[in-house]
Amino acid sequence: MSSIPFFCGKDCGGNACPLLATVEDGCITRVINNPAAGRYVKGCRRGFDLPLEQSAPDRILTPLIRTGPRGSGQFRPAGWDEALSLTAHKLAEVRAESGPGAVLCRGSAGVIGALHATYAVLGRFMNLFGGCTRLTGNYSIGAAQFILPYVLGHEWTVSGFDAATMQQAEMIILWGANVLETRQGAEVPQRLAEARKRGAQIVVVDPRRSATVKQAATWWLPCRPGTDAALMLAVLYVLFSESLTDRTFMADHSVGFDQLERYVLGLAGSPPTSPEWAATICGVATEEIVRFARAYAAAKPAMLFPGYSIQRVYAGEEPYRLTIALQIATGNFGRRGGSTGSINSMLPAPRVGRLPVPPISPQPSVPVTRWPDAVLEGRRGGYASDIRAVYNLGSNFLNQGGDIRKNMAAFEKLDFAVTHEVFLTPTARYCDVIFPTTTAFEKEDIGIPWAGNYLLYKPQIIPPSGQARSDYDVMWELADRLGYGPAFSEGRSAAAWIEHFIAHSEIPDPVAFRETGIYLAPDQARVGLADFAADPGRHPLSTPSGRVEIASESYQRETGFPAIPTWQPPPEDRRFPLRLISPKSPHFTHSQGSNIPALRRRAAHALSMHPQDALQRGIADGEMACVCNAQGTGRIPVSLTEDVTPGVVSLPEGMWVDLDGSGVDVGGAANMFTATDGTRPGAACIMHGVGVEVRRIVLPQSACPHDLGAIKL
Repeated sequence: MSSIPFFCGKDCGGNACPLLATVEDGCITRVINNPAAGRYVKGCRRGFDLPLEQSAPDRILTPLIRTGPRGSGQFRPAGWDEALSLTAHKLAEVRAESGPGAVLCRGSAGVIGALHATYAVLGRFMNLFGGCTRLTGNYSIGAAQFILPYVLGHEWTVSGFDAATMQQAEMIILWGANVLETRQGAEVPQRLAEARKRGAQIVVVDPRRSATVKQAATWWLPCRPGTDAALMLAVLYVLFSESLTDRTFMADHSVGFDQLERYVLGLAGSPPTSPEWAATICGVATEEIVRFARAYAAAKPAMLFPGYSIQRVYAGEEPYRLTIALQIATGNFGRRGGSTGSINSMLPAPRVGRLPVPPISPQPSVPVTRWPDAVLEGRRGGYASDIRAVYNLGSNFLNQGGDIRKNMAAFEKLDFAVTHEVFLTPTARYCDVIFPTTTAFEKEDIGIPWAGNYLLYKPQIIPPSGQARSDYDVMWELADRLGYGPAFSEGRSAAAWIEHFIAHSEIPDPVAFRETGIYLAPDQARVGLADFAADPGRHPLSTPSGRVEIASESYQRETGFPAIPTWQPPPEDRRFPLRLISPKSPHFTHSQGSNIPALRRRAAHALSMHPQDALQRGIADGEMACVCNAQGTGRIPVSLTEDVTPGVVSLPEGMWVDLDGSGVDVGGAANMFTATDGTRPGAACIMHGVGVEVRRIVLPQSACPHDLGAIKL
C-alpha cells in the first residue's frame, strides 16, 4: 500500500486540489487531502469519490465506431488503427473539400493541467491542422469576461485576491457565490469558516438557502434570480442619498460616477433606483436593503466576493460592472481584506511551462453559446463558415450547452463527429468515433489552480485501463497521419514535456515538488490591483482614462449599450412565470460523475419548489411533475422546500438527458429549458432566471405534453 501525490484536474471551483491517492494491489482504494498543503488548501468530495469513476463498469475501454443512427448508442468496438485512420481520413476530406473552417473545434476544460488540458491539446492540434472554426467566450464567466476589460482594462486579469486575505475582512459579501459547494478556490471554504469563527459578518445573496447560507451565513438576502443588478443599484441609492460613499476615493480611482449617481437618484430621466423600487423587483424588503447598505458602508474593510451565477442571466454584463462600482464607492477596492469586486481567481499562478498553442489567423469564430446555430444555419444565417465536422474534447457539450433539442439537431446535420471519452455521454452517443481516454490516475501532469498561488504534481499512478490512451498521445498519432506529427510533438513524449515544463518553471526544488506534490509560492496573500489602489497616478490602468471606468464611452461606442451600468429588465412570458435556476451539484463536476449510481444515491435528483407555488398547482411533495417552456419539456419529481424563494424553482445541472418516445426528457437535464440566445452584447450563456411552468401530471400513462399548445396555462 502506498500514498501518492494526486490532483483530479476537474473543471470545478477547486480544479487543482492537493490530494493523496492510496494504491493497493494496483487499484485506487482511497483519496484524501495532502497534508503537505497545510491546513487551508483542501479538496472536496468530488475528488475523494474519483475511485468510483475509475472502477465503473461502464467505462469505455476500446475505440468505438458508430453503427446505428446518431444518438442511438449503437457502436462496435474497433482497433486503434481503424479508428485513427477513419478519423484522419474524414478530417482531411472535410478540409480538402470545404477548408479547415468546416471543422468546429469544441475543446473545453474537462481536464485541466499543464500538459493534458483538453482545450490546449485540441487547440494545438487544430491550429497545426490549418485552423478551424473556433469558439469565443465560455460557459463559466462569459459575460464577466466580456465586460471587465472595458471597466478595468487589461488589468482585469490580475484583479482577484488570494483567499488568505479573507482573514482581514470585517464583512464578506458572497453575492451569488455558494462557495462551500462551488468553492471558487481550494482554500476558500476553510478561510470562510475561519472568518465566521472570528466574528466577521458573512452576507450571502442568493435565491436559494444553499449550503453556504445554512453553514456560514450570518445574513441571508434571498434575491430573485436575474435581479441582482436592481438590488445593487438600490444599495448605491442608499450610499449616495445618505452620503455614505468615499467620494475622494471615487474621484481618484474612477471616472463616470457622476453619471451613475444621476441615474441612480433619478436625475437622468428615469425613475430613481430606490430600495422601494428594487424591493418589488428583487424580492428583498425595502428596510432590509437599507439596513444592508448601511452595514456595508460601515464595515471596514468589506470584501465583495461575486459568484459566477450573477452573470449567467439576462443582461449578465451589468452585475459585474456594479460589484466593482460598489467596492469603489465604499473605498474597499484593491485593499487588503477588501476586493476589486472582480472575479476572485484573477491572479497569476506560479510560473511553469504549459503546452503551447501556436497562433494562427484569421480563423472563423462563433460565440460558444451559439455553436448549434452556427452548425444549423452556416453562412446563410450570417455565420463565418459552413460547419461539417466537430472535434470534441473535454466536453459533454450536447448536454451542457443551452437548448439540448437544438444541439441534437445540430449533430444530426454534421457529416462527422469525433470525441475522446471515459463514458458514453449524450455527446459521445452522437459522435461517429469515440476514442477511450485515460483518467486522472492514469497520466502524469502538473496542476495549475484557477485560484491560488501554488502548483501541484502527480505522477502516473496506475497504468491505463483497457486500451485507453491519453488525449495527447491520440492527437500525436492523428497528427502523424495528417502529416504534422513532428510539429505537434516537437519530438517530446508526454513525460518529456513535463520534464521540460518543470525545468523552465520557478519551482526551486523539482525533487521536493515531485515527492510532496506541491509547490507553494512565497506570497500567499496577494491583493489584486493593490498598487493602483494605493497610487493610481503612478500605477494607472490601461483603460482610456487610466482609471476604473464606471462609465465607459468605448463600451457605448462599440456595443450601443449605455456607458454606465443600468437596470435592464428581463423579458417576461406569462406562460412561464416561475424562474428556474440550475446550481452545481456538490457530488458531480458538471455532468462528470452523474452516471455513477453510488453518487446519484447520495442526493435524489429533483426539482426544488416552494410549498406556496406547489399548492397553487396542486403538486404534493415527491410527485412527478411536468416542467416546460419554449425550449423543451421534462418529467421530474418535485421536492417541496422553503430553501428556495417563492416564484423560483431549482434543478441542479449536470444530469444526462434521456428522451422518451415523445421527446420529453426523463433524465432531469436542466438545459432542456435554456436557450442559445445568450446575453447582449456579450453573447454569454443564460442559465439562471429562465422562465418555466410546472404542472402536476394527472394521466397515469404519462406523458407530459411537449407541444406547448397542449399545455393549459
